[in-house]
Amino acid sequence: MRSVPAPKERRTHPRIYLGVPVRVHYAGEVRTLTLELTDVSAAGCYFKTSERRPRVGQWIAFGFVEANRSVCTACGRAVRSDVQGFAVKFERTNESFRNFVEEISSAYVCAA
Repeated sequence: MRSVPAPKERRTHPRIYLGVPVRVHYAGEVRTLTLELTDVSAAGCYFKTSERRPRVGQWIAFGFVEANRSVCTACGRAVRSDVQGFAVKFERTNESFRNFVEEISSAYVCAA
């Protein structure tokens, strides 16, 4: 029996697993949704949802407030969709969001 090698990891940034609710807006739609942000990196993120998912290429914007009251915002395009949710590649993030990702990433690296 021959073993099959694991697929090569293509991500350039560490993916940090969160599982937190955030408000999400799909471009071209009126209502926002509260979805679970399951993981995040400096380049993108993944949302878990049983609700309607965006089209690949559709703009997504989201935000959340940290405990210190910093407002973190990001937007980008949906790059992948599957039965559990969808992935977003970031186009823009604010400074608070970048600081948040850097802080949780450094804590993740220290714990590894």
